[in-house]
Amino acid sequence: MAIAKKSEGEVIAFDRNSVLEEFAGEGLEEVTAEDLAIPFLRVLAQLSPQVNKRDGAYVDGAEAGMIYNTVANEAYDGEKGILVVPCHYNRKFIEWQPRSSGGGFVSSHPIDSNLLKETTKSDRGEDVLPNGNVLTNTAQFFVVFVEGEQLHKCCITMSSTQLKKARRWVALQAGFKGKKRDGSSFTQPSFSQMYRLKTAAESNDKGDWFGWDISHERALDLSAEGGELSLLHECRDFKIAVADGRVETKDSTESSSAESPEEDEVPF
Repeated sequence: MAIAKKSEGEVIAFDRNSVLEEFAGEGLEEVTAEDLAIPFLRVLAQLSPQVNKRDGAYVDGAEAGMIYNTVANEAYDGEKGILVVPCHYNRKFIEWQPRSSGGGFVSSHPIDSNLLKETTKSDRGEDVLPNGNVLTNTAQFFVVFVEGEQLHKCCITMSSTQLKKARRWVALQAGFKGKKRDGSSFTQPSFSQMYRLKTAAESNDKGDWFGWDISHERALDLSAEGGELSLLHECRDFKIAVADGRVETKDSTESSSAESPEEDEVPF
């Protein structure tokens, strides 16, 4: 029923949420981090399966330089870019199985792990573990991707040539200050600002690729008229969930792409 009559000549809109409120969360009580797939946002490369029409993972219209959502299986214009709010940052050692051995994400390890001491350098300069897997120093940004009225909780990883971009983005986030009532300054939370992520062509003596191009878009409008206070709280809740270990990232060769020539054999 779309509307309900309150009295003759007066109607009120049916409020679906008021009916469902008392059943909030039911049916999902046993869902854990293992059951929730947080998408990765990747920069598609020439070797990414999503741009190869002969590959089963091909995405219609996808091209190198576009931004790819690994769970939604959608590609976005890299020149136009996307809007994101960064919620949490960390750095990990990500372990990958080489593509020659089947490929795929294996595990993530703390940055203070002793695993790096067990690695040897490959001809490509990769850190290779005794089991043959590759260990990459990886910056992880957990963000809320704002797509119109839709909010998507995602993870962006940066390694190799993109680590410089990660450091600059962290410095940019830390540069926004506010003033307390007593006149002293404080660092605003990372999720108080919105950024535009585009892609740009890059190159070195090893070849050409596409990397991230990050710029500050604007501060969130937290006024009553702006209506982004709920977005601020959504981002903070996501940040807390990640920090508490309640968010798990997963990846596979089918949802992966390389970010630079050094990573062409690393299945992400």
